[in-house]
Amino acid sequence: METVQTKIKNYGKIIAVNNENSGPNGVYMEKIRSGQSFLYREGGCPSMVVEARMKEAICESALIHSLELALSRYPYLIRKIIEKDGTLYLVKNPLPFILDETKVLHSLGSSLVNYHLIDVTYYEKTIYISYHHGLCDGRGIMPFIKTLIYYYCTFKYRRKLNVKGVRLAGEPILQGETAEPFGEHRQISETRIPEIHKEGFALPDSLNSIGKNRYYRYEVKIRHDTFMKFARENNATPAITAALLISKAIKKIHPETNKPILCNLASDLRSGINMEYTYKNCVGSLGLPYTDEFDRLSFSQQAAACRKIIKEYKNTDNLKGEVNKQINLYDKLDELSSYEEKKQMMAFFNNLITNTFILSYVGQSELGDCEKYIDSFHTYISGTTGFAIQMLSVGEFITLDFMQSFHTSKYRNSFAEILEELGLEYSISDILEFSTPKDSIMSGAS
Repeated sequence: METVQTKIKNYGKIIAVNNENSGPNGVYMEKIRSGQSFLYREGGCPSMVVEARMKEAICESALIHSLELALSRYPYLIRKIIEKDGTLYLVKNPLPFILDETKVLHSLGSSLVNYHLIDVTYYEKTIYISYHHGLCDGRGIMPFIKTLIYYYCTFKYRRKLNVKGVRLAGEPILQGETAEPFGEHRQISETRIPEIHKEGFALPDSLNSIGKNRYYRYEVKIRHDTFMKFARENNATPAITAALLISKAIKKIHPETNKPILCNLASDLRSGINMEYTYKNCVGSLGLPYTDEFDRLSFSQQAAACRKIIKEYKNTDNLKGEVNKQINLYDKLDELSSYEEKKQMMAFFNNLITNTFILSYVGQSELGDCEKYIDSFHTYISGTTGFAIQMLSVGEFITLDFMQSFHTSKYRNSFAEILEELGLEYSISDILEFSTPKDSIMSGAS
């Protein structure tokens, strides 16, 4: 398949940061802190991908104009990585973006993307946004995607659209938008630590997949209105609802286990350190255990128990403590003098299994008038050993992308049976083998 390329003008400006260091040729360098755990993976870190599936074919000219304006609003995303004395830095990337018409994903940090850490491509009805977790997390990239989709729909349909909270070209960067969350340790006034749930049931499928490096996913679309009606009836949030339904599906397959089915729910740490707008990685994890005793409770009782766990975790002092733990890790990394030493220290991530499964929910993306032009959003990443789910809410649908390092339909089928029992309107795909490319950041880091 022939790839069509279009160069996008780079409107980036140098961002003033607190930890600037003078680098080669007077280039200002920002030392990477919050994304360090994603920089030292064996063979590179796979891209995180968001698919914006539209209802009509993508208009290239509208997308070009939209990308130009979106990049001008988020100049801090126009970066590449360089290495100096074993430490990795973000620097302004003066090279243009390249917009490809292709469904083949590119390696971030490679010459194919002019060494950028984000990449936008399109094919037929889908816009693909790839980003590096060393640059930002899901919540950090979503404002950029919201701006991009707003401008795209505006130009393609030539209408004035209302999208609440969209950040536009020419508007100033928000206070704290580029702040580093893992700089200084936070003082904690309260010593009480909530109960931490870590010992979860290990899926035999996950254990048997170690070292095989093959990844599969399937897509679930649930109508937003029916899903939220069920959640509200049980006083549950969308994330709690999904966590409980997935845990129940696994429990049906493994009723014999005496260990809890443990949902490791990705949790935003921003509120605990007053950095609501930072685009940088600022994520922790909390455990929601699903035991035999739990299984006998009503759904609303289960939801109440989960809310209690989350409330304790979200205590400001606890969130500060979670931030301090990551600061301690990054401080230890900074003590090492070479890239290879840091890579060796972080090697435990390479085949790490988080039992029983991981659930990440970025939240609802309110795209207002644009939603009538959108079919659905999906997000996924390969490279995770075990079982993980990415969840998004856009327009008419809540989507869950199930990712697993083993080939079986039993969890898919069990989850579908539960949705059927609850009368929730849904669709589910077949299992697809997939791979998102690992980065090439060191190829342009010198």
